[in-house]
Amino acid sequence: MPVVAHRDAPIEPYDGADEIEAALTKVERHTMVTRHRLAATYQIAAFAEKVNLPGAFVECGTWKGGSSGMLALANLRHGTRPRELHLFDSFNDMCVPDETVDGPLAVAQARATPGLTGPLDGSLRPMTGFYTPLGGHATPTDVRTLLVESLGYIDEYVHIHEGWFQDTLPTVRRGIGEIAVLRLDTDFYAGTRFCLEQLFDLVVDGGFVIFDDYGCYDGCKQAVDEFLATLSRPIFLNHIDAEGRYIIKR
Repeated sequence: MPVVAHRDAPIEPYDGADEIEAALTKVERHTMVTRHRLAATYQIAAFAEKVNLPGAFVECGTWKGGSSGMLALANLRHGTRPRELHLFDSFNDMCVPDETVDGPLAVAQARATPGLTGPLDGSLRPMTGFYTPLGGHATPTDVRTLLVESLGYIDEYVHIHEGWFQDTLPTVRRGIGEIAVLRLDTDFYAGTRFCLEQLFDLVVDGGFVIFDDYGCYDGCKQAVDEFLATLSRPIFLNHIDAEGRYIIKR
């Protein structure tokens, strides 16, 4: 969701606040995610390293790589070996929402996008110019430059998958293997539900799934709630801030 991070907001009383603040200063210009959600992402990834959860770190919706950077920095600080980072993004403007499910905020943002025409039907059609006020959409080079050149992550462990989730995930998912942390910044109903259907079964027991847009877009919330309701065992949805949530797979 394109909401600029609140760079001046304190993150206390977070455990490890000094460490997290140091990480935030390295990525905050590459993300629109709030500081609290970035801090939670770091804490979750650091925990995964400390308890040696198996699997990759996977993110669907990377923009310019700030949240991916928090995952990488947690690995560099607390891991004994590099994690495979699988990062999925269209590297285009957001696709149009589905006005029947994604809610009034999504519809209002779409209608405010200059030059947008056609139905709001959730199709894989970019809202050209949506990110222009924020400096434009990201590129794979933006993300790799941050992770490898700025943060020092090993290039061979960074796998960037460019394209709509519905096009890339079916061909890539088998090569991912187990997932320790899955972060979904997938905005609307269709993308959120699709990513859960494709990737949730790869998340290890005790692994984490982070939902960036649960409290922002109605469609994201509905997709998450519907999917969790299909599971054989109930899972508690943990609160991060007004929009962010996470679960621990059981």
